[in-house]
Amino acid sequence: MNGKAEQSVRADLRVLRWALAGVWIATGVVVLGVYPRADSLAMLARAGLDGGPALLALYGGALLDLALGGLTLWRPHRWLWRFQAAVILVYSAIITVALPEFWIHPFGPLLKNLPILAIIWLLHKHESGGR
Repeated sequence: MNGKAEQSVRADLRVLRWALAGVWIATGVVVLGVYPRADSLAMLARAGLDGGPALLALYGGALLDLALGGLTLWRPHRWLWRFQAAVILVYSAIITVALPEFWIHPFGPLLKNLPILAIIWLLHKHESGGR
């Protein structure tokens, strides 16, 4: 690949990294302060979590999302892409069992995980370590 093409690919990967970080950070912010806590806890109750464990999952998950967004911007690495894919697959599996209707929800909350996983795969494939 020539220098110009390589620069273009690096720029494209940077856009993907910023978009991915934005999704993680926005999700954390929404959970922590925008989406009604009672509604979040009701969804967690359907997944079998109540009380302290539900609060731990809610706030722990939000903090994890914020951390993943920050790491995506400041410490991109292949282990991070693998970890993010694993988190998405675990979240998706839990939601598939507890809230299967989210697969056919008109806003596609679970379907959006497919292009996000594709972004992660591209970052993993083309970014070997640091920036």
